[in-house]
Amino acid sequence: MIKIGIIGGGYMGKMHANCYRALENVSVVAISDIQRERAREIANLTGARIFDKVDELINNSEVDAISILLPTYLHKELVIKSARAGKHVFCEKPFALSMKDAVEMIEEVEKARVKLMIGMVLRFWPEYVEFKKIVDSRIYGGLAKLTCTRLASQPTFGWQGWYFDPKRSGGAALDLHIHDTDYIYYLLGKPNSVYSVGRKANNSWEHICTIYKFNDTIVSAEGSWVEESFGFLQAIRGVFEDGTILEYNSKNQPLTVYQKSKSEQVNITRIKIDSIDTGGNISVPDAYYNEDKYWTDCLQNNQFPERVTSQDAKASLEIVFREIESAETGKEILL
Repeated sequence: MIKIGIIGGGYMGKMHANCYRALENVSVVAISDIQRERAREIANLTGARIFDKVDELINNSEVDAISILLPTYLHKELVIKSARAGKHVFCEKPFALSMKDAVEMIEEVEKARVKLMIGMVLRFWPEYVEFKKIVDSRIYGGLAKLTCTRLASQPTFGWQGWYFDPKRSGGAALDLHIHDTDYIYYLLGKPNSVYSVGRKANNSWEHICTIYKFNDTIVSAEGSWVEESFGFLQAIRGVFEDGTILEYNSKNQPLTVYQKSKSEQVNITRIKIDSIDTGGNISVPDAYYNEDKYWTDCLQNNQFPERVTSQDAKASLEIVFREIESAETGKEILL
């Protein structure tokens, strides 16, 4: 039995707590949040004990692993504290607010010999998992063009408006767009260069559009916070060497293969678990379930996560920072 302590009872806290309770041999035994009513919601959902002081949760002997589901600016301190306490750590994306912090976090985790995984959930999203299988199999030839899109309504649900403070979140470029940057890196590796344009609001990049230069594939991605009434959309489109287009749009388009004279929907395996109101912009939990199952399976089998390593998360973080640098300077940035 893997016993989980959750730090953070907001949108992601509820999402992961709901997934953990659906897993075999996994139990949420502890929860801490500065807003006690949020901690109580997760305690009611999972039967976890509420800790008013986060250090007491971290140092509790009953807890095997800790899920840090708090604003980005709190990640470093709590990852390091958890590692020093000998706890395995799952931390929501993005990894950190600077490369220096990411390096220090990795050093502390390695010194403590605990396992760390960062929540790069597109690597577990059913449609994106199938897309990668198709790319890797080369069943339609090589991937010639790739376009990724991510639009989300303004995240007004965040505690004390932290999403809109670039010193706490890094803005939409770091908090939202990093999903697609990481997936592109997962599919194709590190690009040769990036060229980005965007729009700033309140000193924060709320919209960014990037061209990633690879040797054989034309790649672009757009991420943006948009009007609150919009909701959420993620989309991916791939054009392959033989002209096949593979497309997915979370609002209205299942993952579909288009060939010269026909189209065919790709069969997607769904996990059936309860969908609860998390207070955020995503209610379908299967990708998070897949992510949490992979993470806890690694712990149960005493294996370090390979699907998302700490070095992977650091590499994706670095690419986004280069995108921001490009948008700031108006120049193509070599990697």
